[in-house]
Amino acid sequence: MTIYMVSIFGGNIAIILLNYFFNANLADLSFWWILAASVIGTIGVIAIDGVFATLIRWCMPNKWYDYKVDFHKVSKKETIIYEKLFIKAWKDKILELGMFTSFSKKKVENPQSREYIERFILECNYGAVIHLADAVFGFLLLLCYMPFSYPMVMSIGMPICIINAILNILPLMILRYNLYRLHKLRDILEKKEKSLLQPPEVSGLWS
Repeated sequence: MTIYMVSIFGGNIAIILLNYFFNANLADLSFWWILAASVIGTIGVIAIDGVFATLIRWCMPNKWYDYKVDFHKVSKKETIIYEKLFIKAWKDKILELGMFTSFSKKKVENPQSREYIERFILECNYGAVIHLADAVFGFLLLLCYMPFSYPMVMSIGMPICIINAILNILPLMILRYNLYRLHKLRDILEKKEKSLLQPPEVSGLWS
């Protein structure tokens, strides 16, 4: 959470100060106008993220995000790309916001079971799509600045959207990276379950 708060507040401060002191295109605006435009824009993009997250999580059926759906599966090549971006060094420092999901270990009788892993995959698939949608549709915020001026769109609206996109892409990468390992673990648990269900070999007992 600290990284998110620092990114949001730090980004806002940078946008406000850089535009107030160095952007000649916004020189006719007061400091308070620039401050309001930046703060309201931040609140607006968070609201957009929340709307799309809620719609995706609660209006789309679980079957679209099931572990069996090939669209959500991650290849080994994709995980290699993330590793080249040093994901192992920073993935534990990024918060993956799960406030819009209903997943809880308490809902699964055995958190080490295949049922738990499949439920975990379901929620990770939802989370990945939510973060991707928020990264893309966050740019709808620019429409709110268009009635004012083009410089405001590019100098205030665009930086806010870019920060929002980055804060969604990072957890998206983490979720995709973890999904590959979750699928491998699910397959292992499934094989173990099948082996336990197989009857013992009895051919040599009667010889």
